[in-house]
Amino acid sequence: MASPTGLILASALSLTVQAAGMALADDTPRQASIALVDKPWAVSLDITGYRVLVDGIKPDSRRYFLATNDATAMHLSVTLEAVSGPATEQGCLAHLTRIARTTDLPLSLDLTQYEVHQIPILEYLLPRAGDPQRDELHLFACTSKDNVYTDIHLSKTGARTGDDSQLRDVLGSLTIVAATKPSSLDHFRAGSAPYLQGQLKQAIPHYEQAVALEQANPSLDKSLWRLLIHNLGMAYGRTGDFAHAKKTFDYGLSQDPANPFFFYDLARTYAGLNDREKAMQALHNAFLHSRRSQEGDLIPDPRQDVSFGRFMLDPAFRTLAESLMQPAI
Repeated sequence: MASPTGLILASALSLTVQAAGMALADDTPRQASIALVDKPWAVSLDITGYRVLVDGIKPDSRRYFLATNDATAMHLSVTLEAVSGPATEQGCLAHLTRIARTTDLPLSLDLTQYEVHQIPILEYLLPRAGDPQRDELHLFACTSKDNVYTDIHLSKTGARTGDDSQLRDVLGSLTIVAATKPSSLDHFRAGSAPYLQGQLKQAIPHYEQAVALEQANPSLDKSLWRLLIHNLGMAYGRTGDFAHAKKTFDYGLSQDPANPFFFYDLARTYAGLNDREKAMQALHNAFLHSRRSQEGDLIPDPRQDVSFGRFMLDPAFRTLAESLMQPAI
């Protein structure tokens, strides 16, 4: 089993590269449904012929989708971003204006603004070193609903006159549809984004939902389920809710009773509760199961863990910590 730190780092990558297997392109009609986990609606686009590269959540909680059409050299990205107030048409226009002002483009470039099905569009053709085969046609579009802006970027390499119609066809397929019910993986992703930013209170509700869904219908693979339990328990502990942290790790051990990291997390939780005896017992169990495990991962050194700082001056705890770091218990 990978260490909690290693799993968290792996999760951070998986949040932005979540196209499991990277869906291969074909000519079968396909719609992409892109939604924020807490919204009942989704943005739907025709992606027939596209190969999905990325489908996940960025660390800043924005929903991100990226696909490419190798046959036509077209690329599509969609970003959904929730804001604090209502998303408006004026906000979309301001967004396109910012793109026009801040993008590092030649001053001579011809920028065109228009609408497709009432969606504001910014379009330009970017020449590449005098080689028409490398010219890039770009379309930026923006839509708003509730408190969410949807930013759509379409581009085509080697563009020719009239190629904008291919890009416009994708935008013309845009509809708002009912979102599918979020899975435990969806909630895991949604919780991990704020968790990685240190916004633990925002992470907890999504992690709680993921755990509840897993209890009703397990679907996460073992490593992600372990990381879910670890992250939820740690989020509780770091926000001072040690009772719920203990409940979380107890549940984890009820399903995975030889997991050394859950015992270690439980020891940290008992330290937060100022229960030295139970912290010592949980630490002993963590190292015992770690040495019995065939997975080869090492428990952190409790002497260097701030969670146990209050106990390190206690002779009995210090002696245990020293003994645990010896080659054998």
